[in-house]
Amino acid sequence: MVPGLPQTKSGMAMLIEWLFGKAYWLLAKIGLLPDGNSFPWEPDPYDSNDAHNLPREPVIGQPELAQCQNESRNFRRQLEDMQEHYAVLNDLVPVGCLILDENGRTVEINQAGAAILGRERAHLIGKHFMAWLTENDRYLLLNYLHQIFLSRDNLAIELKIKTPDNTVRDVHLESRVVESAEHILACHVVMTDLSERRKADETSRLISNVIENVEEGIMVTDADMIIRSVNPAFEKTTGYTAAEAIGKTPALLKSGHHGADFYREMWDALNNKGKWQGEIWNRQKSGDIYPEWLNISSVKDNQQKVINYVGIFSDANTHAFVLERLQYLAYFDGLTGLPNRRLFLDRLGVALSHARRDKHVMAVIFIDLDEFKPINDNLGHQIGDKVLVAVAERMKGCLRENDTLARLGGDEFTAILPQISQHDDASNVARKFLECMNNPLSIDGHELHITASVGTSIFPDDGEDADTLLHHADSAMYRIKKTGRNGYSHRDENIHHVP
Repeated sequence: MVPGLPQTKSGMAMLIEWLFGKAYWLLAKIGLLPDGNSFPWEPDPYDSNDAHNLPREPVIGQPELAQCQNESRNFRRQLEDMQEHYAVLNDLVPVGCLILDENGRTVEINQAGAAILGRERAHLIGKHFMAWLTENDRYLLLNYLHQIFLSRDNLAIELKIKTPDNTVRDVHLESRVVESAEHILACHVVMTDLSERRKADETSRLISNVIENVEEGIMVTDADMIIRSVNPAFEKTTGYTAAEAIGKTPALLKSGHHGADFYREMWDALNNKGKWQGEIWNRQKSGDIYPEWLNISSVKDNQQKVINYVGIFSDANTHAFVLERLQYLAYFDGLTGLPNRRLFLDRLGVALSHARRDKHVMAVIFIDLDEFKPINDNLGHQIGDKVLVAVAERMKGCLRENDTLARLGGDEFTAILPQISQHDDASNVARKFLECMNNPLSIDGHELHITASVGTSIFPDDGEDADTLLHHADSAMYRIKKTGRNGYSHRDENIHHVP
């Protein structure tokens, strides 16, 4: 009941319609309906004490109603488009985006987030995020969520997750709490995978450490040949500090020793092959000219555009020594100095060719030290290495100048007797090998008794090629191993043990 108003159906209808018109006009004014200025009428102020001040009954025409309906449909379409665009963008971002409820369960997660966790999105919805963490980090998450919902502050944390294939990944979470219109709290989280970044950082630190400690000088320039970085070896070799070199060009070191053709060939190689190496003469800060072995490589980006040049150089004399050492190690054992397998097979091939041509007899001997492994296991490899060197020296004293003693590897040795008069010559040498070991070795305070098992084979009786001769010598050696060691044997002879 409204005092002062006629209580008739017409009066009540007029009041309701007036209120509706007022609401419609206000909505139009704030932009939720068509512009209020174009509304067909504006209601007058209503005085509840004066029934005669009731506004006239509003009349809304069909065109205005149709316009409102169109606006409403357009608004719904725009809203749906925005939601679709949001969903697409949410899946395109390269970081994980997810929403957790107050219990820590996953309400929503994007494709990147599911990929970081290594699981399908459908499998994640409704599940507790804690389930994907390593056991030690689960309590950290619970405490983190408690602080987030309690403080409503933006907080960050780093955690470890475990994927289905047991891969552990470091992730960074940045979160904030959002309250919905229905007063429901949810934690919005941005999740970043730190694993690749940390691997890259570790690799970068390793490379930096190597560059800082290598003996070779290193210089990095940009595409315009401006020096951007040098290492301590560069400073030591050239005499220029990093501060003096950075910002300059490599011409800082130019000696004047090389002509234009030299540099033209260098740049042709760099432009066509992406690298150049060779000897170059440079000038130190002191003015001294010195030779160095220089390797230059170009560094390109994804568009194959040169962004840097890296120069690595070493003293040319040192480089020559390294080459000589590598050449030596290609054919000789680095520990004993004996020919290695490669040189042994080469010499065996030559000896066989001469034996066939000259129709004389030759022998191959296979020597394996007995019980050598316990020496390494009990006394250490350093003692074991000294034993090998000492045994090699003793066995070399049992051979002629044109004979070959080689180390195939481990505790295995072989010998070539390129020319012998009779079969017994090979057995005699085998016996000498064993006798030279009779006296114990004194190494670092240890007195060691060394024995060996020795097998021999004869060309042409036991074979006419290297593989066959080695096979029979090896088989004869193993006959000794099986019957007590410390002896020698030939393929067709009795076993001889040394007392």
